[in-house]
Amino acid sequence: MADTRTYDESGYWYPDRSTKSGIELLNAMRRYRAAEVAMRQRTRDSMRMNATDMAAVRFLLQARQHGSAVKPTGLAAHLGITTASTTALVKRLVAAGHVERRADPADGRGFLLVATEHGDDSVRSELTTVHARMIAAADRLSPQTIAEMSAFFADVTDAMCEDPRTPDDARSAGAAAVPASH
Repeated sequence: MADTRTYDESGYWYPDRSTKSGIELLNAMRRYRAAEVAMRQRTRDSMRMNATDMAAVRFLLQARQHGSAVKPTGLAAHLGITTASTTALVKRLVAAGHVERRADPADGRGFLLVATEHGDDSVRSELTTVHARMIAAADRLSPQTIAEMSAFFADVTDAMCEDPRTPDDARSAGAAAVPASH
């Protein structure tokens, strides 16, 4: 049950605002985020993967697309997991046919991790339809709306990335150091 002393029906604690349009937009973002989380869970369930497995496959697919080589230590660093966890992860992904190990030409003892065509096809078959609908929705927007929304999302992202414990004067000093061309 919501604490009525601090929250109104919007879910935010700004009941004295004269307009709710900003709050309505933030609630729309909450609904989007909930839908995205549910879609990602359905995709992982369908592919019989956990979140780390899916993140690893996505990372390896991106590396393959860019022609980059990925060693197990690079995958571990990207995912923020231990080498032991990476070994178990790689075994699962190889067994499922999503990833293969290839000899590292620069190091005869090591190996590289490469996303397979099967891994690429699996991800694409799961996400192509939803991505097409998302792109169609974005394509309906005017260039001005896209620019405004992009700026809004950048501002919201910055707000979430800032450490709220940083004093305002330190934040403004850091902002002044950012080049104006950005």
